Amino acid sequence: MNVVSTVSPALLLIAGFVVCLFGYRLLRFTLALVGFAAGFLLGPTVARLIPGASPIVVLIVGIVCGLVGAVVATLLYKVGVFILGAVAGVLIASIVLTAVGWQQPLLVRVIAAAAGGILTLIVERPLVSILSAFLGGWGVVLGAFQLLGWYHVTAGAKSSPANYGFMVLAWVIIGILGSLAQLRGGRRWKDEG
Repeated sequence: MNVVSTVSPALLLIAGFVVCLFGYRLLRFTLALVGFAAGFLLGPTVARLIPGASPIVVLIVGIVCGLVGAVVATLLYKVGVFILGAVAGVLIASIVLTAVGWQQPLLVRVIAAAAGGILTLIVERPLVSILSAFLGGWGVVLGAFQLLGWYHVTAGAKSSPANYGFMVLAWVIIGILGSLAQLRGGRRWKDEG
């Protein structure tokens, strides 16, 4: 079960927009969303431990894991920042590997997650702004492309979907614009305070 296939495209679009433009300003909200997404994505792995789990059980386990992830990411700030960096690392690696047509081995995802999480802890303020802009930007792109009928999630697909190059280009542009908005906004809020 893929999180994109179970979440409303409109919800992805709205949440993505908020995180893209206000990720650092609404950091607790951003951490909760990212923690939920990380837990929800981990849910199917946990559900496989249950013999004969039906799709509804997998969904319920995903939601429970998502809620736990949201709580942990919100209450344990540094863990939440690490999770944000880790999720962004996996997302960026997955997008790049899909764009070049490579399969996404688990080792690459683990390395990308560790590198993203550690770097975000080291260079927190600018990276949280930039990575939340790109994470939110991906939500905007996925939501918009699904609403327009240009992108459909296919579980287990071996090649990149139609319109993928355009999706990646739109994501990069939106991510850059969101990063600039957050970084400029952060300086303005700092000057006002």
